Amino acid sequence: MTDGVGGNIRNASLGAGRFAGWILLALALVYLLSGIYAVSPNEIGVRQRFGRVVDAAVPPGIHYRLPWPAERVDKVPVRMVSRISVDDFFRGQTLFEQLTGLVSHCLTGDNNLVNIECIIQYTIARPADYLFRIADIPNALRGMACNAILHSIAQLPVDEILTCGKSQIEQHIKESLQRDLDTIQSGLHISFVELKNVKPPERVQRYFDDVINAKIDKNKLINQAESYRNQKIPAAKADAARLSQGAEAYKNEVIAQAEGEAERFLRRLEEYQKAPGVTRRRLYLESMNQILGNVGRRVVVDADSDGSAATLEFLSTP
Repeated sequence: MTDGVGGNIRNASLGAGRFAGWILLALALVYLLSGIYAVSPNEIGVRQRFGRVVDAAVPPGIHYRLPWPAERVDKVPVRMVSRISVDDFFRGQTLFEQLTGLVSHCLTGDNNLVNIECIIQYTIARPADYLFRIADIPNALRGMACNAILHSIAQLPVDEILTCGKSQIEQHIKESLQRDLDTIQSGLHISFVELKNVKPPERVQRYFDDVINAKIDKNKLINQAESYRNQKIPAAKADAARLSQGAEAYKNEVIAQAEGEAERFLRRLEEYQKAPGVTRRRLYLESMNQILGNVGRRVVVDADSDGSAATLEFLSTP
């Protein structure tokens, strides 16, 4: 009887031991399988082993890490675009306004005040730096953005800021802010900067509007004058070219005529030198023919030496 009870106890103990072994094996398997993780397409993983970064850029997909607490993975959304709006340059602006009655403004290069709202968009370029370099990213980014905006505005006069200088200011803010972020190794990339609602204080808004309207009218008149000039100058150049071409043609005609006359004179001179008498007579007859050819019908009466009358009749050629 005692042997039967002892055998049952031994059998029960062996069964419980086997059951506990299977449970431990299952727990160990679950523990090992807990190291499998997935990184989505818009994320980058940062794998750490006992707090030390061993892989700063785990690509999207299925991966394995040592189970906790040996290793852990932080997933950073690198494709997500974040944005902040900077429209005040004092921490706790509401309290500042309540205490002073003033609103925070930007001071321009010519000692004028403007209100500015700046939109900054950024992405995460280096996940490891983003996770461990800076404790409070939004506040750090806002402070650096305020400094960049104030520095950029202080370099330009207010007229340029309110009219045509916005793109230059945006580019300067972007470059300056990115340079500061790279200096502290923040892991952020500034993708876009936009200035919105750039305007002077409300008390002087009307006067600034008058100045801006005057500048717009000035530019309009300048453009009209430029258009008028662009119309008249080509027409004047065309007239000048036409007159110049006419004068050139007349010059060429006169020169050709003079050269022809000189050439004829030289040929006659050569003939005259060969036969002076014949040439003189021919020239005389040609001259008389040219002169008398323009004379109408005339009758010339002359008396011969013996007293008889001789009549010569010249008829002009029709």
